[in-house]
Amino acid sequence: MNQTGCYILCYYFPEFVRTATLLQALRQIKSLTLYEALNTSCGWLRYGQTLSRLLWIRLRHQPDFYILGFRGYELFWLVRLITWGKPLIFDHMMSPYDSLVNEKHRLSPHSWLARFVHWYERGILHTTDVVLTDTVMHQTYFAKLLKVNPQKIFPLHVAADETVFTPCSQKPQTTASEVFSVFFYGSFLPLHGIEVILQAASRLLGKPIELTLVGGHKQDLRPFHALCSQLNLTNITHIPWIDYVDLPQWACQADLCLGGPFGNTGQGRRVITGKTYQFLALGQPTVIGEAEKNEHFINQHNCLLVPQGDPEALAESIAWAADHRQELAEIGHRGYTLYQQEFSVTRLRDQLELILHHALLSA
Repeated sequence: MNQTGCYILCYYFPEFVRTATLLQALRQIKSLTLYEALNTSCGWLRYGQTLSRLLWIRLRHQPDFYILGFRGYELFWLVRLITWGKPLIFDHMMSPYDSLVNEKHRLSPHSWLARFVHWYERGILHTTDVVLTDTVMHQTYFAKLLKVNPQKIFPLHVAADETVFTPCSQKPQTTASEVFSVFFYGSFLPLHGIEVILQAASRLLGKPIELTLVGGHKQDLRPFHALCSQLNLTNITHIPWIDYVDLPQWACQADLCLGGPFGNTGQGRRVITGKTYQFLALGQPTVIGEAEKNEHFINQHNCLLVPQGDPEALAESIAWAADHRQELAEIGHRGYTLYQQEFSVTRLRDQLELILHHALLSA
Protein backbone atom coordinates (compact mmCIF):
# COMPACT_ATOMS: atom_id res chain seq x y z
CA MET A 1 0.00 0.00 0.00
CA ASN A 2 1.35 3.41 -0.96
CA GLN A 3 2.00 5.84 1.88
CA THR A 4 2.78 9.54 2.12
CA GLY A 5 5.11 11.02 4.69
CA CYS A 6 6.85 14.25 5.56
CA TYR A 7 10.36 14.71 6.93
CA ILE A 8 10.81 17.87 8.99
CA LEU A 9 14.15 19.50 9.77
CA CYS A 10 15.10 22.71 11.54
CA TYR A 11 18.81 22.48 12.34
CA TYR A 12 21.65 24.97 11.95
CA PHE A 13 23.61 22.29 10.05
CA PRO A 14 21.13 21.00 7.41
CA GLU A 15 23.74 18.66 5.88
CA PHE A 16 24.26 16.75 9.13
CA VAL A 17 24.96 13.09 8.43
CA ARG A 18 21.90 11.81 10.33
CA THR A 19 19.66 13.90 8.09
CA ALA A 20 21.46 12.79 4.93
CA THR A 21 21.25 9.07 5.69
CA LEU A 22 17.62 9.10 6.86
CA LEU A 23 16.55 10.99 3.74
CA GLN A 24 18.52 8.63 1.50
CA ALA A 25 16.84 5.65 3.17
CA LEU A 26 13.34 7.15 3.02
CA ARG A 27 13.76 8.04 -0.66
CA GLN A 28 14.59 4.39 -1.38
CA ILE A 29 11.21 3.15 -0.08
CA LYS A 30 9.28 2.54 -3.30
CA SER A 31 5.84 2.57 -1.67
CA LEU A 32 6.46 5.97 -0.04
CA THR A 33 5.81 9.44 -1.41
CA LEU A 34 7.99 11.72 0.69
CA TYR A 35 7.51 15.43 1.23
CA GLU A 36 10.27 17.46 2.86
CA ALA A 37 9.97 20.50 5.12
CA LEU A 38 13.67 21.31 5.38
CA ASN A 39 15.47 24.49 6.29
CA THR A 40 18.21 25.82 4.04
CA SER A 41 19.13 28.83 6.18
CA CYS A 42 21.50 28.27 9.11
CA GLY A 43 20.31 31.30 11.08
CA TRP A 44 17.05 32.31 12.72
CA LEU A 45 15.26 32.25 9.36
CA ARG A 46 15.37 28.47 9.49
CA TYR A 47 12.43 28.36 11.93
CA GLY A 48 10.16 30.28 9.58
CA GLN A 49 11.33 28.25 6.58
CA THR A 50 10.58 24.92 8.20
CA LEU A 51 7.22 25.89 9.71
CA SER A 52 5.89 27.56 6.54
CA ARG A 53 6.83 24.54 4.43
CA LEU A 54 5.31 22.16 6.96
CA LEU A 55 2.04 24.10 7.03
CA TRP A 56 1.85 24.09 3.23
CA ILE A 57 2.52 20.32 3.07
CA ARG A 58 -0.08 19.60 5.78
CA LEU A 59 -2.79 21.66 4.05
CA ARG A 60 -1.97 20.56 0.51
CA HIS A 61 -0.99 16.89 0.85
CA GLN A 62 -2.18 15.63 4.27
CA PRO A 63 0.68 13.10 4.75
CA ASP A 64 0.00 9.83 6.57
CA PHE A 65 2.85 10.44 9.04
CA TYR A 66 5.59 12.91 9.97
CA ILE A 67 9.22 12.54 11.07
CA LEU A 68 10.81 15.38 13.02
CA GLY A 69 14.55 15.14 12.43
CA PHE A 70 17.51 15.50 14.75
CA ARG A 71 17.59 18.49 17.11
CA GLY A 72 13.89 19.24 16.69
CA TYR A 73 13.45 20.07 20.37
CA GLU A 74 12.80 23.80 19.97
CA LEU A 75 9.98 23.36 17.45
CA PHE A 76 8.49 20.15 18.78
CA TRP A 77 5.29 21.54 20.29
CA LEU A 78 4.47 23.69 17.26
CA VAL A 79 5.16 20.71 15.01
CA ARG A 80 2.96 18.51 17.20
CA LEU A 81 0.14 21.05 16.91
CA ILE A 82 0.43 21.30 13.12
CA THR A 83 0.59 17.52 12.68
CA TRP A 84 -2.15 16.75 15.23
CA GLY A 85 -4.14 13.64 14.39
CA LYS A 86 -1.30 11.99 12.46
CA PRO A 87 1.56 9.81 13.75
CA LEU A 88 4.66 11.82 14.66
CA ILE A 89 8.07 10.15 14.79
CA PHE A 90 10.78 12.00 16.72
CA ASP A 91 14.50 11.44 16.14
CA HIS A 92 16.01 11.52 19.63
CA MET A 93 19.60 10.63 18.84
CA MET A 94 20.96 12.79 21.66
CA SER A 95 19.54 13.79 25.03
CA PRO A 96 19.86 17.52 25.87
CA TYR A 97 19.57 16.70 29.58
CA ASP A 98 22.30 14.06 29.45
CA SER A 99 24.54 16.32 27.37
CA LEU A 100 24.20 19.39 29.59
CA VAL A 101 24.31 17.58 32.94
CA ASN A 102 26.45 14.48 32.48
CA GLU A 103 28.65 15.12 29.43
CA LYS A 104 29.49 18.82 29.42
CA HIS A 105 28.72 19.45 33.12
CA ARG A 106 27.15 22.81 32.34
CA LEU A 107 24.19 22.24 34.66
CA SER A 108 23.98 20.77 38.13
CA PRO A 109 21.46 17.91 38.21
CA HIS A 110 19.88 19.62 41.23
CA SER A 111 19.41 23.01 39.54
CA TRP A 112 15.97 24.24 38.51
CA LEU A 113 17.15 24.57 34.90
CA ALA A 114 18.28 20.93 34.76
CA ARG A 115 14.94 19.84 36.19
CA PHE A 116 13.16 21.95 33.56
CA VAL A 117 15.20 20.43 30.71
CA HIS A 118 14.43 16.93 32.02
CA TRP A 119 10.70 17.74 32.29
CA TYR A 120 10.63 19.29 28.80
CA GLU A 121 12.51 16.41 27.18
CA ARG A 122 10.44 13.78 28.95
CA GLY A 123 7.25 15.53 27.78
CA ILE A 124 8.43 15.31 24.17
CA LEU A 125 9.15 11.60 24.33
CA HIS A 126 5.86 10.83 26.05
CA THR A 127 3.86 12.89 23.54
CA THR A 128 5.43 11.66 20.30
CA ASP A 129 4.16 8.37 18.83
CA VAL A 130 7.50 6.77 17.95
CA VAL A 131 11.00 7.64 19.13
CA LEU A 132 14.11 6.96 17.05
CA THR A 133 17.59 6.74 18.51
CA ASP A 134 20.91 5.39 17.26
CA THR A 135 21.82 2.36 19.40
CA VAL A 136 20.27 -0.29 21.63
CA MET A 137 22.31 1.19 24.49
CA HIS A 138 20.60 4.55 24.04
CA GLN A 139 17.21 2.86 23.79
CA THR A 140 17.73 1.31 27.22
CA TYR A 141 19.25 4.45 28.73
CA PHE A 142 16.57 6.87 27.52
CA ALA A 143 13.78 4.56 28.66
CA LYS A 144 15.24 4.60 32.18
CA LEU A 145 16.37 8.24 32.28
CA LEU A 146 13.12 9.70 30.94
CA LYS A 147 10.73 6.95 32.10
CA VAL A 148 9.54 6.10 28.59
CA ASN A 149 8.19 2.76 27.42
CA PRO A 150 11.19 1.15 25.66
CA GLN A 151 8.81 -0.46 23.14
CA LYS A 152 8.13 2.93 21.57
CA ILE A 153 11.89 3.60 21.13
CA PHE A 154 13.54 2.12 18.04
CA PRO A 155 17.33 2.02 17.56
CA LEU A 156 18.34 3.00 14.05
CA HIS A 157 22.04 3.13 13.13
CA VAL A 158 23.33 6.38 11.66
CA ALA A 159 25.04 4.84 8.57
CA ALA A 160 27.20 7.01 6.29
CA ASP A 161 26.32 9.46 3.54
CA GLU A 162 26.97 7.09 0.64
CA THR A 163 26.95 9.89 -1.90
CA VAL A 164 30.17 11.11 -0.27
CA PHE A 165 31.75 8.07 1.41
CA THR A 166 32.48 5.38 -1.17
CA PRO A 167 35.25 2.76 -0.99
CA CYS A 168 38.78 4.11 -1.35
CA SER A 169 40.69 3.23 -4.48
CA GLN A 170 43.58 0.89 -3.85
CA LYS A 171 46.84 2.58 -2.96
CA PRO A 172 50.38 1.20 -2.68
CA GLN A 173 50.98 -0.40 0.71
CA THR A 174 53.50 1.49 2.81
CA THR A 175 56.62 -0.34 3.88
CA ALA A 176 57.98 -0.62 7.40
CA SER A 177 60.54 2.10 6.67
CA GLU A 178 57.89 4.63 5.60
CA VAL A 179 55.95 6.84 7.96
CA PHE A 180 52.69 5.25 9.12
CA SER A 181 49.86 7.81 8.94
CA VAL A 182 46.88 7.95 11.31
CA PHE A 183 43.81 10.15 10.74
CA PHE A 184 41.18 11.51 13.13
CA TYR A 185 38.58 14.23 12.77
CA GLY A 186 35.91 15.48 15.15
CA SER A 187 34.53 18.37 17.13
CA PHE A 188 36.65 17.46 20.19
CA LEU A 189 33.61 16.74 22.35
CA PRO A 190 34.22 15.01 25.70
CA LEU A 191 33.13 11.63 24.31
CA HIS A 192 35.79 11.83 21.57
CA GLY A 193 38.57 11.70 24.16
CA ILE A 194 41.02 13.97 22.36
CA GLU A 195 43.27 13.97 25.46
CA VAL A 196 43.41 10.16 25.27
CA ILE A 197 44.58 10.42 21.66
CA LEU A 198 47.26 12.95 22.62
CA GLN A 199 48.49 10.80 25.50
CA ALA A 200 48.62 7.82 23.15
CA ALA A 201 50.62 9.91 20.68
CA SER A 202 53.16 10.69 23.41
CA ARG A 203 53.73 6.95 23.84
CA LEU A 204 54.42 6.65 20.11
CA LEU A 205 57.14 9.31 19.98
CA GLY A 206 60.26 7.95 18.34
CA LYS A 207 58.31 5.56 16.10
CA PRO A 208 57.70 6.27 12.38
CA ILE A 209 54.06 7.14 13.12
CA GLU A 210 52.37 10.49 12.48
CA LEU A 211 48.86 11.54 13.48
CA THR A 212 46.73 14.11 11.69
CA LEU A 213 43.96 15.50 13.89
CA VAL A 214 41.27 17.64 12.27
CA GLY A 215 38.66 19.65 14.12
CA GLY A 216 37.89 21.55 17.28
CA HIS A 217 37.42 24.84 15.46
CA LYS A 218 34.36 25.73 17.58
CA GLN A 219 35.92 24.61 20.84
CA ASP A 220 38.34 26.30 23.22
CA LEU A 221 41.58 24.80 21.91
CA ARG A 222 43.84 26.20 24.62
CA PRO A 223 43.76 22.98 26.70
CA PHE A 224 44.48 20.99 23.52
CA HIS A 225 47.51 23.06 22.57
CA ALA A 226 48.69 23.17 26.19
CA LEU A 227 48.67 19.37 26.40
CA CYS A 228 50.47 19.09 23.04
CA SER A 229 53.14 21.42 24.37
CA GLN A 230 53.35 19.69 27.73
CA LEU A 231 53.81 16.29 26.06
CA ASN A 232 56.18 17.77 23.46
CA LEU A 233 54.26 16.10 20.65
CA THR A 234 56.25 16.33 17.45
CA ASN A 235 54.23 13.58 15.76
CA ILE A 236 50.93 15.51 15.65
CA THR A 237 49.60 17.74 12.88
CA HIS A 238 46.48 19.70 13.80
CA ILE A 239 44.15 21.21 11.19
CA PRO A 240 41.19 23.17 12.62
CA TRP A 241 38.78 22.48 9.77
CA ILE A 242 38.40 20.81 6.38
CA ASP A 243 35.30 20.70 4.21
CA TYR A 244 32.97 17.75 4.72
CA VAL A 245 33.26 16.63 1.09
CA ASP A 246 37.06 16.48 1.44
CA LEU A 247 36.99 14.10 4.41
CA PRO A 248 37.05 10.90 2.31
CA GLN A 249 40.18 12.03 0.50
CA TRP A 250 41.99 12.72 3.75
CA ALA A 251 40.84 9.46 5.33
CA CYS A 252 41.78 7.40 2.27
CA GLN A 253 45.29 8.82 2.28
CA ALA A 254 45.87 7.53 5.81
CA ASP A 255 47.04 4.04 6.73
CA LEU A 256 44.72 3.91 9.76
CA CYS A 257 41.66 5.88 10.88
CA LEU A 258 40.51 6.59 14.44
CA GLY A 259 36.76 6.18 14.77
CA GLY A 260 36.61 6.24 18.57
CA PRO A 261 35.03 7.22 20.80
CA PHE A 262 37.85 7.15 23.34
CA GLY A 263 36.53 9.49 26.05
CA ASN A 264 34.90 6.82 28.23
CA THR A 265 31.99 9.15 29.02
CA GLY A 266 28.45 7.87 29.51
CA GLN A 267 27.45 8.92 26.02
CA GLY A 268 30.69 7.58 24.59
CA ARG A 269 29.94 4.11 25.97
CA ARG A 270 26.51 4.12 24.28
CA VAL A 271 27.34 5.23 20.74
CA ILE A 272 28.98 4.21 17.53
CA THR A 273 30.42 7.44 16.15
CA GLY A 274 29.42 8.80 12.77
CA LYS A 275 33.04 8.79 11.68
CA THR A 276 33.24 5.06 12.44
CA TYR A 277 30.45 4.36 9.94
CA GLN A 278 32.14 6.63 7.43
CA PHE A 279 35.55 4.97 7.73
CA LEU A 280 33.99 1.51 7.47
CA ALA A 281 32.09 2.64 4.36
CA LEU A 282 35.43 3.72 2.86
CA GLY A 283 36.91 0.29 3.58
CA GLN A 284 39.56 1.85 5.81
CA PRO A 285 40.99 -0.04 8.82
CA THR A 286 39.47 1.69 11.83
CA VAL A 287 40.21 1.87 15.55
CA ILE A 288 36.95 1.75 17.52
CA GLY A 289 36.42 2.43 21.23
CA GLU A 290 34.54 -0.34 23.02
CA ALA A 291 30.93 0.44 23.88
CA GLU A 292 28.71 -1.29 26.41
CA LYS A 293 27.75 -3.73 23.64
CA ASN A 294 30.10 -4.59 20.78
CA GLU A 295 28.21 -7.38 19.09
CA HIS A 296 29.41 -6.55 15.57
CA PHE A 297 33.03 -5.52 16.14
CA ILE A 298 35.84 -8.07 16.44
CA ASN A 299 39.36 -6.91 17.24
CA GLN A 300 41.91 -7.45 14.44
CA HIS A 301 39.19 -8.97 12.27
CA ASN A 302 36.91 -6.14 11.03
CA CYS A 303 38.43 -3.33 13.12
CA LEU A 304 40.89 -2.63 15.89
CA LEU A 305 38.96 -2.53 19.16
CA VAL A 306 40.30 -0.77 22.25
CA PRO A 307 38.94 0.02 25.72
CA GLN A 308 37.93 3.65 26.11
CA GLY A 309 39.86 6.05 28.30
CA ASP A 310 43.05 3.99 27.93
CA PRO A 311 45.86 5.80 26.07
CA GLU A 312 48.23 2.86 26.58
CA ALA A 313 45.83 0.48 24.84
CA LEU A 314 45.25 2.97 22.01
CA ALA A 315 49.00 3.45 21.52
CA GLU A 316 49.53 -0.32 21.49
CA SER A 317 46.78 -0.76 18.90
CA ILE A 318 48.27 1.90 16.61
CA ALA A 319 51.75 0.42 17.04
CA TRP A 320 50.39 -3.05 16.23
CA ALA A 321 48.83 -1.69 13.05
CA ALA A 322 52.13 -0.06 12.04
CA ASP A 323 53.91 -3.39 12.57
CA HIS A 324 51.24 -5.39 10.68
CA ARG A 325 50.58 -3.19 7.67
CA GLN A 326 50.07 -6.18 5.39
CA GLU A 327 47.02 -7.24 7.45
CA LEU A 328 45.26 -3.88 7.46
CA ALA A 329 43.79 -4.08 3.96
CA GLU A 330 41.92 -7.27 4.84
CA ILE A 331 40.73 -5.79 8.14
CA GLY A 332 39.43 -2.78 6.20
CA HIS A 333 37.73 -5.05 3.66
CA ARG A 334 35.97 -7.04 6.39
CA GLY A 335 34.94 -3.77 8.04
CA TYR A 336 33.38 -2.68 4.75
CA THR A 337 31.55 -6.01 4.49
CA LEU A 338 30.21 -5.47 8.01
CA TYR A 339 29.06 -1.99 7.03
CA GLN A 340 27.18 -3.33 4.01
CA GLN A 341 25.51 -6.07 6.03
CA GLU A 342 24.55 -4.12 9.15
CA PHE A 343 24.96 -0.36 8.78
CA SER A 344 24.35 0.64 5.15
CA VAL A 345 21.62 2.97 3.90
CA THR A 346 19.91 -0.06 2.35
CA ARG A 347 19.84 -1.73 5.76
CA LEU A 348 18.54 1.55 7.19
CA ARG A 349 15.76 1.57 4.60
CA ASP A 350 14.64 -1.94 5.56
CA GLN A 351 14.55 -1.01 9.25
CA LEU A 352 12.62 2.20 8.52
CA GLU A 353 9.98 0.32 6.56
CA LEU A 354 9.28 -1.87 9.59
CA ILE A 355 9.17 1.14 11.93
CA LEU A 356 6.80 3.05 9.65
CA HIS A 357 4.55 0.00 9.42
CA HIS A 358 4.46 -0.15 13.22
CA ALA A 359 3.76 3.58 13.52
CA LEU A 360 0.81 3.47 11.12
CA LEU A 361 -0.66 0.33 12.70
CA SER A 362 -0.46 1.93 16.14
CA ALA A 363 -2.06 5.20 15.02
